[in-house]
Amino acid sequence: MKGKRRPTVTDVAKVARVGASTVSRHLRGVTVRPEIAERVANAIRELGYEPDETARALRGGRSRTIGAILPKVSNVFFSQSIQLIEEEVRQRGCSLILLTHQDRMEQQFEHLATLKRYRVDGLIITSAPGTTLKDIRKALPDLPIVSFDSFLSTEVDSVLLRNREAARIATEHLLGHGYNAIACVTGKPEIYSFSERIAGYSETMNSRRRKPILITAPNYEQLRYVLGSIIRGKSRPDALLSLSDFATLNVLTTFEELGLDAHQKLPIIGFDDFGFAPFVDPPLTVVRQPIEKMVTYALHTLFQRINGAVSGEVQSIALPGDLVCRRSCGCL
Repeated sequence: MKGKRRPTVTDVAKVARVGASTVSRHLRGVTVRPEIAERVANAIRELGYEPDETARALRGGRSRTIGAILPKVSNVFFSQSIQLIEEEVRQRGCSLILLTHQDRMEQQFEHLATLKRYRVDGLIITSAPGTTLKDIRKALPDLPIVSFDSFLSTEVDSVLLRNREAARIATEHLLGHGYNAIACVTGKPEIYSFSERIAGYSETMNSRRRKPILITAPNYEQLRYVLGSIIRGKSRPDALLSLSDFATLNVLTTFEELGLDAHQKLPIIGFDDFGFAPFVDPPLTVVRQPIEKMVTYALHTLFQRINGAVSGEVQSIALPGDLVCRRSCGCL
């Protein structure tokens, strides 16, 4: 190699002692013999070869790039989902562009414009509250889309939890322990999954002739203050159903700030099985979401759309949650 010319597929093929078509197949994620794949990979590292994705997209109509727009990475559910999405996308020979909207519509619109510039092949999105399909189609008219953990439209594939069912099961479990005044706790109740869980909780409480008690706030910092005043008040609930890991953390923080010991803390069931849930005193009972299955179904559906393997009928996949019983709900 002379000068500063950018190495090409042909250069990689010569160093690896294979044909250029073999190098192209390897770069596209097509399986080749292990010894050949190793030679190609070594040649790529030796030459410092980097594929020209823009040129590839113009030639083949594909960028081999997937876009993902999710609310945030600090949430346990989404942080685990992101890791699994990235791994699955990479195994399929593609790259991932990850963007977060922080539940802000304006930020989401900016991200949609970014993905349009990068000519992504498909999009997984957990849309900001209030988003319509028309909003997304303005930026990405014909792009394959899968709505993840939220329902966007009957015209778009979706993969989500059976939120109402999960909330009903959790509420029935607390009622089964003899608690009557069960409060439902969440920030940002306008988020799709939370609104569905509130509906499942309320339906169950009403069916048992119990009054639903909803404890909400526009953000989680304010939620902690609201919780503190209610727990200190005369109308203190018997138990709590927390609709997210953020809400649960605010409940636990409030318990600590009020100086409550294990016997004074309210019984609670939370959503999402974060890492230290078994080690809290008492260990937390949670609704565990099937994150791995949700990601697998979402990406399988998305790549089927991208590859033209399915057309027409929209797929809506709703998966059950798993109630993991520990001691925080009253179980022994």
